[in-house]
Amino acid sequence: MNHKLFLDGTKTKFSWILQTGNSTKKEFRVHPPAYYSGYKLDVKNDEQSKFIALHVGLYWGIGVFIIHDGDVIDVMCDSKKMFDVMNSDKETADPLINDKIHFINLFIEQRKLTVNYHLIDKKNNPASELIR
Repeated sequence: MNHKLFLDGTKTKFSWILQTGNSTKKEFRVHPPAYYSGYKLDVKNDEQSKFIALHVGLYWGIGVFIIHDGDVIDVMCDSKKMFDVMNSDKETADPLINDKIHFINLFIEQRKLTVNYHLIDKKNNPASELIR
């Protein structure tokens, strides 16, 4: 099955929209206080939040049985940095982003997903409307 995953994030909130066929699921969350994670998840900027949104959006999609083993996911990125990082094998200088990439790659490998990253214009990102 094919899916489109739109995502966005700010320092305080993040969102994702998962489109599958004629179905659209819209979700957003507020980042918990950093002390809940022992300060391992202390979100400092929008870029980190977008990686968290991708991680949680994939995890949520699998958990609610929308995304299945072997599915194809088109991730719609409105961040050139995120697009470039996810299309390379290089680590970033940001430990939080590297941690999210590690878990995203685990999902992809374990579930045998095909993930394609697409760069979109910020104004064409419907996930932004949920948190802005």
